[in-house]
Amino acid sequence: MTAQTAAEDTVQEDATAEAFLRKDELSRQASDCIKKHTMYAAVGGLVPLPLLEMVASSTIQLRMIAKLCDVYEVRFSENAVKSSISTLVATVLPATGVGLAVSSLFRSVPVVGTAFGVIAMPTLVAATTYALGKVFAWHFAKGGSTLDFKPEEMKERFKEEFEEGKRKAADLVRGDKSDKEGKEGKTASAAA
Repeated sequence: MTAQTAAEDTVQEDATAEAFLRKDELSRQASDCIKKHTMYAAVGGLVPLPLLEMVASSTIQLRMIAKLCDVYEVRFSENAVKSSISTLVATVLPATGVGLAVSSLFRSVPVVGTAFGVIAMPTLVAATTYALGKVFAWHFAKGGSTLDFKPEEMKERFKEEFEEGKRKAADLVRGDKSDKEGKEGKTASAAA
């Protein structure tokens, strides 16, 4: 191997390592953004005024996707994103607008509505936000933009992420007790 070939290989290895580190950093930033906005959405789901939490969650979701666009250096198109969100959310919440409106109004029922509002709405809104963040981040990481995002092609991935989001949001709403207990149990059994 000549000195020139060795130098070229070193430059190529450095470029590959730098690209890998950049991709890893973008992924970390996207995950942090999704986590933060998922928590905001869960808190927004606690808003006691019917339908107001829908407005809050929609704003949080748009803001999260705009931040993901910043992370991946993708141009943000509010109209394209709103359309995509509507299509995706409709895959997990039949008659989305009506379903969320009824859910929101159900919260005004004494006792049962309060329990629903404290647990179900934050979980539902957080899971939806999480899933939206994950599918948009995945699309942007693959070089996509808001204008070439095809929600019809992302429905299955969105459903999978929504299920994962429900699990994570339920843990968050419960204070993540089951996760802590699981870790403590593993630590105790490892020590034994």
